[in-house]
Amino acid sequence: MNCSEESASPAAAVTVPEELAGVYQLVQDDLAQVGSAILERLGHSDATIDEILHYSFQLGGKRLRPLLLILSARACGKVRREHYLAAAAIEMIHTGTLIHDDILDGARFRRHLETINLHWDSQFAVLAGDLLLTLAISLITECSRPEIYPIVAEACRRTCDGELSQVAARGRLDLSLAEYERIIEGKTAALLEASCRLGALLADQPEENVRVFSQFGRDLGTAFQIYDDVLDLAGTDSETGKTLGTDLLNQKLTLPAIHFLQTAPPSEKNALLALFECGGFGPAESEKIRLRLLESGAVDFARGEAHKRVRRAVGLLGTLRGKAAPGQAEALDALAAVAEFIANRNK
Repeated sequence: MNCSEESASPAAAVTVPEELAGVYQLVQDDLAQVGSAILERLGHSDATIDEILHYSFQLGGKRLRPLLLILSARACGKVRREHYLAAAAIEMIHTGTLIHDDILDGARFRRHLETINLHWDSQFAVLAGDLLLTLAISLITECSRPEIYPIVAEACRRTCDGELSQVAARGRLDLSLAEYERIIEGKTAALLEASCRLGALLADQPEENVRVFSQFGRDLGTAFQIYDDVLDLAGTDSETGKTLGTDLLNQKLTLPAIHFLQTAPPSEKNALLALFECGGFGPAESEKIRLRLLESGAVDFARGEAHKRVRRAVGLLGTLRGKAAPGQAEALDALAAVAEFIANRNK
């Protein structure tokens, strides 16, 4: 069950998972500042474009990246205006990539709402995603700390590189675990890593602490994407609020399928390969593969791999507790709670 924190516009509303209500309450004023920074820049003189931009921020939801950035800042003891601007820019970048993802996947729903490519069309969706990215660039240049510019630029590069690599690997049945990890460390982990890094860096932390927060974000982002890939196979549309099963239909190999192909007996492996290679790949073939991956234990294996990364991320936070003041320790506990939520997510 989710509750929604309403603000000036639905575009600024945050969907708060019940399990994390206390975490969001801890930083609700900070997230309101981030929401205001976003809203100030979404307005457009063209009524249709204005509607699309505001609608796009209803497709987001938990504002996970701003949450991690602000919590990382609080764990370091300082939250500044630059944190709000950076968090707003990262969320704009993320939202732009979601819009583009939905086009690539042919997705029809996200957060129980029609995707922009369905509600309007793919041309509007492509250009709306592009516009959000340019608004994010403009926003990040308002920060008075130019050393963060290359961090955001590199996160964007890695995100796009990961997405491109995934598209290039479509239909490749020999995709290795190392290649898969490189893809998800780009397409998903890069922005979470940047969020945690920026939180610490803008709080003037020493480089060794900044590296800890960066690695925490990377591990969390990698786990998040593995769980996302698991949900695409084991979740339900009603629970997640978005179109599922798109990975198989688009012949994208994720961790469960990669593990199955590496460990299954030759006869089962060949049967799965035959389904992938049969040409007219559709919902019936996708459902056969999905059921086999569930029955084989490959999905459970992927869950276990994601859980390992969450455990490693939480362990990193422990290295910071020795010198943490009470407020900082509270923020570290909140970051650990976010990690635990990701480890048990079903949407």
